[in-house]
Amino acid sequence: MITSVLVTGEGSSDMGGSNNGQPLSTGEFYNLGPMALLAIRLLQELLPKWNEECLDFQSPNNWITYISSNELARKTKSLRNKHRPSTKLKKGFVEHANRAAAMADYAKNNEHQLAFYFHDTDKYDFTDLHQSIKLGFNGNNGVQGIPMIPKPTSEAWFICGRQKPPCACCAALETNLSGNDAASEHNAPKKVLGKLLGLATGAGPTTEQQYSEAETVDIRQINMPSYNQFKTDLTNAIEGICGHRTARKL
Repeated sequence: MITSVLVTGEGSSDMGGSNNGQPLSTGEFYNLGPMALLAIRLLQELLPKWNEECLDFQSPNNWITYISSNELARKTKSLRNKHRPSTKLKKGFVEHANRAAAMADYAKNNEHQLAFYFHDTDKYDFTDLHQSIKLGFNGNNGVQGIPMIPKPTSEAWFICGRQKPPCACCAALETNLSGNDAASEHNAPKKVLGKLLGLATGAGPTTEQQYSEAETVDIRQINMPSYNQFKTDLTNAIEGICGHRTARKL
């Protein structure tokens, strides 16, 4: 059964973070971020009913712990068996594998059954980034770790969620949008989302505005490869904890 979740991300605009300057936070000291909220909404829909009823989804910060990327970097230094470049792990992705391994260690030692590792794809190769994070998590039995890696960035998922009517063209966002916030207003994800939200030309949404999107977006409508991979990984993780075929379908 899932009773406790560990999350990490790049900053307050994705998985949130501590409001008291500490590297680890939960409860009143953890500010839930937009992508953490999206992950929790999806978790609620996929969990078997008996497990959903054991969690207070009105106050998820009470059973979620946030660990900062700096704290993961510190914990990585003390890993016993660090990952190194190999045929399965390219040199530029070793850091992510080791941080995922450090996250899994912490989760296991502190009774978190589920761990979300968020990172925008940006300019990385999606497959290599996904594989490196999975490799880091897979070394620790007892913890189900999930890469949450929107392509190219988290805003692309919200842009897809705002398409009317829902269409298969969302997949093209992953290649047509840039992973660079400094790109033009036509393909910088933040600027494109800002335009859809009615903001001034070239303006991106605030964390609060993205949180509102995470509250209202139709999680069933988003249909793009990176999001679908996240759903698949989360479904598999739930069934790894709760049992085969226990996850519900969207």
